[in-house]
Amino acid sequence: MHILVVEDNWVNQKLISRLLSRFHCTESKAYNGQEALDYLADPRHRKPDIIFLDVAMPVMGGQEVLQILRTQRPFVDDPILQNTPVIIMTAHKMLGDNQIWISRGASDVLSKPMRQDFLRRMLLRWSRREVVPAVPGGNRVVRRPVWGPMPLRAYRGPRSLL
Repeated sequence: MHILVVEDNWVNQKLISRLLSRFHCTESKAYNGQEALDYLADPRHRKPDIIFLDVAMPVMGGQEVLQILRTQRPFVDDPILQNTPVIIMTAHKMLGDNQIWISRGASDVLSKPMRQDFLRRMLLRWSRREVVPAVPGGNRVVRRPVWGPMPLRAYRGPRSLL
């Protein structure tokens, strides 16, 4: 699984990298929102399976990145990218934040500092999805879990990751 980590703090970046390597994930890094958009717009770069996006960054913050990803070209023209889960990372999570971020186009919210068990749950929840037509023969696509509604029952990977 390939992850794009958008985080300006090098300590958080290093922690996330270590945790992702424990789950055998590959990653690309962006240190601000503009770098993330440049990475995603470049067809030479591998499309991420999941994007972890910090909220407060220099140059361009997570809220602006999320808005651009969900509303502007070339991102809205890419059905894979439109259905890529975006996990917001914030150290200032408050009650109700999940719904606010989801209404803005995020898939989920992860509190910092990062904990291995929470990251594992996020990876299990948002990984292993396939892009399929929303209706047969239609232009709109959706991502659906490959594992079905009971992912742990169908999981065949190393038990040490669970």
